[in-house]
Amino acid sequence: MTTHPPIPIAAPRETASAVPSLTTIALTGFIALTLAGLAGAGGRAFAPVWAVAAAVTALALVTRMPGGYLAFIVTLWFYTPLVRRILDMHHGYIPQSLALAAPVLASSVAVWTVIRFARELRGTLFAPALLVIGAITYGFLVGALRNGVVPAFYAYLAWLSPALVGLHTALHWRRYPEMKQVLLRTLAWTVGPAALYGIYQFAVLPIWDRIWMIGTNLQSIGAPEPFALRVFGSMTMPGTFAVVMQVTLLLLLSAEVRGRLPTLVLSFIGLLLSRIRTAWLGFILGLVLQFITQPVRKLPRNWITIAVVAVLSLPVITIPRFREGIAQRISSLTTGGGDSSVKQRMLVARAGYALVLDYAEGAGLGSTGSAVTQNARGGIRNFENGLLEVFYLFGWPGGLMFFLGLFGIVVQGMRLADAQFDPFANAVRSGAAALLASLLISEIFTGAAGTLFWVLIGFGVSAHAYNLASGATMAYRQSQMRFR
Repeated sequence: MTTHPPIPIAAPRETASAVPSLTTIALTGFIALTLAGLAGAGGRAFAPVWAVAAAVTALALVTRMPGGYLAFIVTLWFYTPLVRRILDMHHGYIPQSLALAAPVLASSVAVWTVIRFARELRGTLFAPALLVIGAITYGFLVGALRNGVVPAFYAYLAWLSPALVGLHTALHWRRYPEMKQVLLRTLAWTVGPAALYGIYQFAVLPIWDRIWMIGTNLQSIGAPEPFALRVFGSMTMPGTFAVVMQVTLLLLLSAEVRGRLPTLVLSFIGLLLSRIRTAWLGFILGLVLQFITQPVRKLPRNWITIAVVAVLSLPVITIPRFREGIAQRISSLTTGGGDSSVKQRMLVARAGYALVLDYAEGAGLGSTGSAVTQNARGGIRNFENGLLEVFYLFGWPGGLMFFLGLFGIVVQGMRLADAQFDPFANAVRSGAAALLASLLISEIFTGAAGTLFWVLIGFGVSAHAYNLASGATMAYRQSQMRFR
């Protein structure tokens, strides 16, 4: 292999004083507006105004503060469902609240980054992302013909916007160290309160959560009573909450960032209270993968951290009302095929496979998810199998294009060499693998879970590009050759 000298990476230019004032005004204004809405101001008109304000704030951040934009988007995905539920308490339950459009619209702003760095998409490192975008666009075109433009476009943004945020992360690879620290700080300081709220929710169940549970009538998340529900915290569903806890645990385990230990403890408790077995198994898979691919010298520190987290969690998880639900769910892992939910998922998978065969060209976007409420022909609200849902929506042409692009991004970005000397690259690799492991029973490409997934993939690409350009990869390879 030809050795090339490291490419100098230009440091980001300092922003003029007028620019930070613009972002500060935008963020301050959005926070003030949010607090006013939580207090009950604005009536039902508040939700669409708030969603537009989120998009405007994202526009103010995306070019001036790429890291700040990422932090804003991630936080928005984590807390928007809670904001929506409080608004419903004030103004009445709305099945399709426009407040939920806030993170989708704000995430879609990342298209500006893609346009700015469009030339880089021609390279082999980023080109596979074009296949993913092409597959989603194909699904929109089919959906517009089959299901109508409105539900298809609604679903198009829901599928495309998380991938755009991932591309935003990858294309800013020159800022990799800064972006990495931003994400870690965001997780350390936003997931902890979300997990703490989940614990409070389980023991008390605030009135806004109770109203939402009664309105949705989702039997799968339990009864609208304390100690009788699967915790969903500040997010939409227990599965989403569990994914966020799982990824946070994997990323903060070996990180060096303030506030990580309390967040690790609270996230571990939250993950258990979600009672999502797939997330538990995914966390274990990610943990094993992270351990076997990192330097041996880091293992003792990580094992000590895990032990400390487990010990600090005991006072909560050993409370009888907390312990009962967790222990019952853990014991169900040994029942295998005898478990009713396992049998139900097998039946759903068979039905989904039959649908995929019936719609070889794809049912189109707008046929599944929340977009079906806008579809006059109806659809499947929860497909419960991410792999089959992709082929159902995009058909065999679009499905193969989607997964070929995804495979290409993973191969290009998730390099073993990076994981050996870059703890964060190793952590995002294990986090992405943990999410992919749940693909057969859940859809991981949209919403908060999808945003985290694509951000992890984006950081894998970003880490590889930065380490290669900075000479870190070459230095590691040379050090390995000296020991042979």
